[in-house]
Amino acid sequence: MTNASEIKTMALAAGFDLVGIAPAHASEYAQAYQEWLALGRHGQMHYMAENVPTRLDPKIRFPWLRSVICLALHYQPTPMPPCPPTQGKIARYAWGRDYHKVLTNKLRRLHRDLTAREATLEARAYVDTGPIMEREFSARAGLGWIGKNTLLISPRHGSYFVLGVLLTNLTLEFDRPEPDHCGTCTRCLTACPTQALTPYKLDASRCLSYLTNEHKGDIAEELKSPMAQAGYIVGCDICQEVCPHNRHAPQTTTQDFLPRQPGPILELAQILDWDVQKWDQATQGRAFRRVKLTQWQRNATILKNETQPGLSKLE
Repeated sequence: MTNASEIKTMALAAGFDLVGIAPAHASEYAQAYQEWLALGRHGQMHYMAENVPTRLDPKIRFPWLRSVICLALHYQPTPMPPCPPTQGKIARYAWGRDYHKVLTNKLRRLHRDLTAREATLEARAYVDTGPIMEREFSARAGLGWIGKNTLLISPRHGSYFVLGVLLTNLTLEFDRPEPDHCGTCTRCLTACPTQALTPYKLDASRCLSYLTNEHKGDIAEELKSPMAQAGYIVGCDICQEVCPHNRHAPQTTTQDFLPRQPGPILELAQILDWDVQKWDQATQGRAFRRVKLTQWQRNATILKNETQPGLSKLE
């Protein structure tokens, strides 16, 4: 039987930066999650209200599940460059290749390596692609604690990392959870331009990452000015930028996460000039491909109109 220490060595060899192992019991946040949904805090992310029992307890779907191998990969490449009013910023997670593909390839390698050693292995991999609470499992596995900004934070690695999990039928030694180190700090709460955060809770319908990536249709008038002041056209890093635990967050060593064009800042006029073909070329292989052309141009129009009121608006 492969033990936890051997699996961690294999995970690091597969290219992951952090690895921990969590028990597979049901979510401890079931009531809070259902209340969050009932309040509509998930906005238009209707998929979050689907398969809720399975999301809260994956053993319903995978009765063989015993241990969850939790994995993380740093994605912060360099500091955000200066962004003049004629440009829009892209959040750091999307500067390089689509993280789903990067993590999936590494998870496949780990899965193959484990299969070669465990003839009776049952396993399923997830990278933000199914009804699995990756963040909660990763907190149980000691990769960090869930902070006041609702992100997973490590005292040594900050929060600029993406998560993947491998559900397994292996009986393994579990890691200890990381205690909460937020203390009395409220930097993330006060810095959020749309006031989407309260301690340990997020109103996703006000979050700039949600608004720029997920929200279809018009954006509420009250949110346009804060959105433009923040300057993000895709995603948002503000609650991470002000977090003290990110002061010394390590930079990525994953080549796929290094900045590539277009980004990390884009000319608003360029985006407004895109047609479907230009959008397709610009977004291939990138995490921001989920942001459709109409959303890109809606976001660019808001930034342009709010920061450059003297210029003509997009017709």
